[in-house]
Amino acid sequence: MVSIRIVKATPKTDFAAVSQVYYDTWQSAYRHLIPADFLKQLTPSSWHPEERWQNTFLAITGSEEIVGVCSFGRARMADYAGWGELYSLYVLPQFQRQQVGSQLMDQALKRLSQTYENNYVRVLNNNLAAQKFYLKFGFMKTNTVLEDVTRFGTIRELMMIREG
Repeated sequence: MVSIRIVKATPKTDFAAVSQVYYDTWQSAYRHLIPADFLKQLTPSSWHPEERWQNTFLAITGSEEIVGVCSFGRARMADYAGWGELYSLYVLPQFQRQQVGSQLMDQALKRLSQTYENNYVRVLNNNLAAQKFYLKFGFMKTNTVLEDVTRFGTIRELMMIREG
């Protein structure tokens, strides 16, 4: 297992490398979960992690490679005003199942709990592995499924909540 440290993003973070983590992870993790044409139209510049640097943790190797990212903050959905939201948690495929995601999650939940009693995350409805991961951290499945109708097909996300 490789040595990883979790650090807070700063304005000087290499956000192109962070965007690449998003891109590479989406291409791998969602390959069979969302429409292929949706994935094909993405590029690393589809993401703008620099906009959330204040609420982002990075997983960094000893050689300073960014291999994971987790961002979080105030709920973006009006129905969850006053809640915290886990926006994203991505780990490069070759670093998965090595506790990197768990380390990122621990830090994000610690920070979220300083401000919010309740938190939620939106997870692809068919991403059972991610749902299982979030269950380990106290999130519970709800009956709420959000639908995003794109020109490539409908993407469905399950709401998972973690209360006080």
